[in-house]
Parts: sequence; structure tokens; C-alpha cells
Amino acid sequence: MKNKTLPLVLGLTLISSLSVAAPHPGKELHEAADCMKCHTAKPYSPEKTTSFPKLVKMVGFCNDNLNVGMFEDEVEQLADYLNQTYYHFPK
Repeated sequence: MKNKTLPLVLGLTLISSLSVAAPHPGKELHEAADCMKCHTAKPYSPEKTTSFPKLVKMVGFCNDNLNVGMFEDEVEQLADYLNQTYYHFPK
């Protein structure tokens, strides 16, 4: 008798692993905005930015002053990526 559940399990495992491998949308924004152009010496430090709302505000400041052109939701996605990667502030 042929096992019919094996292809289903393998398919779900593949779909599951593909969704885990998808990068954070903020990472793509970070790379597209070339943030490391200015943040090279000490990339991101919680010394000046002490909370998640302040982090969103600082990302918005960079976006506005450097004419990056991100929408408000993209600013928040980038701030979320920076928070997960560097800052670890509670939201």
C-alpha cells in the first residue's frame, strides 16, 4: 500500500521552510536605503535611541532628511527590523 501522507508532509515542510527563509521586509528597505553609508563606525547603539517609539522617529528623521522616499509603513518596517536585529526594545 502506498503512503499518501508522505508527499503532503514533505510539501508542508517545504512550504514551512520557505516562509521561514523569507527575509524581514525591513532588511530589504535597510539595504535599499543604504543605511550603512552613514552608520558604519558604530552601526546602531541604544545610547541615543532609548525606546522603540524613538527608534521609529529616528528612522523617520533619516528618511525625511536624506530624501529616501519611504512611506510611513516602510519606516515602521525598517524600525522593526533594526529593533529585532540591534536594539531589542519592548514595543
